[in-house]
Amino acid sequence: MALNILALLMLIFVTAFAVYLVFVLGGLPGRIARQRNHPQADAINITGWLGVLTGGIVWAVALIWAYVNPRPVQLASPPGKPEAAEVR
Repeated sequence: MALNILALLMLIFVTAFAVYLVFVLGGLPGRIARQRNHPQADAINITGWLGVLTGGIVWAVALIWAYVNPRPVQLASPPGKPEAAEVR
């Protein structure tokens, strides 16, 4: 009887830990992007949660995206203006 109760408690503990781990890992790319002031942090957060739903494949993309900072693109200067226009 005591082993049955111990097994049930372990099953509850492992299940609760797995749910906690899913929530922590699902929000990790979004949290990293917000800490790094990424301009697309909301999109990264959504992609991280979609990655949890798809089995983790898209989650890895979101994690890499959280660490990549987009660089501004230099465009050719418009006629009549000597300085180049900057697009973000």
